[in-house]
Amino acid sequence: GVWRQTRALLFKNCLIKCRTKKSSVQEVLFPLFFLFWLILMSMMHPHRKYDEVPNIDLGPLDPSVLVNFVIGYTPPSALAREIMKKVAFDNFEDGIHT
Repeated sequence: GVWRQTRALLFKNCLIKCRTKKSSVQEVLFPLFFLFWLILMSMMHPHRKYDEVPNIDLGPLDPSVLVNFVIGYTPPSALAREIMKKVAFDNFEDGIHT
């Protein structure tokens, strides 16, 4: 039945692995080597932490440059909508569609 076929197939695969020790060792060591390499590379190039940028007034925007300009923002919350409306009406006469 199915169990005999499965057991025979597992035994055959075990024999193949025992007879081809070099490729079996490579199957185990190559992924470990690459994992070690990735860890080593991540330790050599640590993540950079950037300082905060202070809030400064950039002055008025030039609306002639921003024709058909799209500003995207996330998350779509009430606070984000309020901020985008403030940006639109503080920098443009007619505002921007947000």
